[in-house]
This record gives sequence, C-alpha cells and structure tokens, in this order.
Amino acid sequence: MKNQSQNNYIPYQLKLPVDLERIIEISDPVYTFCEVMDHIDLNKYLVVEEHKTGRPKYDRVTLLKVVLFAFMEHGCSSLREIEKLCKTDIRFMWLLQESPAVSFMTIDNFINNDLNMNIAEIFNEINA
Repeated sequence: MKNQSQNNYIPYQLKLPVDLERIIEISDPVYTFCEVMDHIDLNKYLVVEEHKTGRPKYDRVTLLKVVLFAFMEHGCSSLREIEKLCKTDIRFMWLLQESPAVSFMTIDNFINNDLNMNIAEIFNEINA
C-alpha cells in the first residue's frame, strides 16, 4: 500500500502575498482615511473604559476606524455586512492590523456600549 501525502492547501492560497500592502493600490482611499484618522483624537468619541475581567477586547480605536471606513465606503452598512467586509475585503483586513475579523456581535456591542454618539454624528463631526 502506498503512502499518499495529503495536500492541506489549494493552489490559490500559495499566490496570496502575506503583506496586504502589496495588493492594495497606492491610490486607494484606505490610506488617506487612515492618515486622517491618525491625526484626530478618536478617544473623545469613546466612553471611558471600565476595567472588567475576561478576555482582551479588540482595540477600540481600530474598531472605530473599521466602522467609520465602512460608513464612508458603503453608507449605512448592516453589522453583518461589516463582518463580511472584515473577512473578505483586504482593506478592512489591513485596518484590523492582523487581528482576526470581528463578528457582528462585537461590532454591535462596541457601537452600543463604547461610543458617546452615533456613527453618523461622529462621521459628520470628523468631516466638519
């Protein structure tokens, strides 16, 4: 009986570069968006964090960037659509800084519990 090795990959996986910046075009709006957001104090839109026990949270500023970028690119997105974008769109993967994709419940908890204002108000204030 021959020992057959089993391939645990598909050929497309070998073509995907590890560095996402190589795929994203230099003129993509995600770079400008991130540059602008890095010069704004986003912590003023976040509720003061209470220390709770449990597993570590996602970085709240990063989550705010993801939600605002989805709002900028797609208007009022559903939570499940944002979750799908975080799993499939390389620009959202780049914004997450190699963190795993967020679930819609994480985004919902973040919007309802960690923000001082709603997303539309934050977006309008930043654009002003």
